[in-house]
Amino acid sequence: NHHQSLARLLGMPPPARPASRTLVTLIDGDCALCSGYARLVSWADTRGLVYFETQQSAVGKQVLRRARQPLDLSTIVLVEHANGEITGWTKSTAVLRMFQALGGAWSVVGVLGMVVPKVIRDAIYTFIAKHRIKIFGTNGGRCKLPDAVIRKRISRALPKELLGE
Repeated sequence: NHHQSLARLLGMPPPARPASRTLVTLIDGDCALCSGYARLVSWADTRGLVYFETQQSAVGKQVLRRARQPLDLSTIVLVEHANGEITGWTKSTAVLRMFQALGGAWSVVGVLGMVVPKVIRDAIYTFIAKHRIKIFGTNGGRCKLPDAVIRKRISRALPKELLGE
């Protein structure tokens, strides 16, 4: 398709084939902006590809360890299990790779966003992350992902490869 051709032209690795792919988005469960991002991804993920977990949960910590990612509440972490490989992505790359995986217009946003140099993307991401609580607030100590579709995807049984079992 067009976004894969554009990604190849720009020298970016194409997303793995969805049939052999598991995506886990790990967020700060107390961050209102992070919860909003999870709701947006859930709404856009019409194929149900994405699992959600909070970084603070026991399962979230296990997935982070398996992907060799630290618990870092200043970033969203995307863990991708594809073709036997487990890879962790953070900051702007995590968001843009997620958009690529969603397909349609979202994938175009993801591919075009990757054109911006990582140092610039991550500087913008870090600025927003630093001020997110001040601007967007918290969830009052609990993850606010009320939608039934999202609730089905939170803490559902993750593939054992992501848990190191």
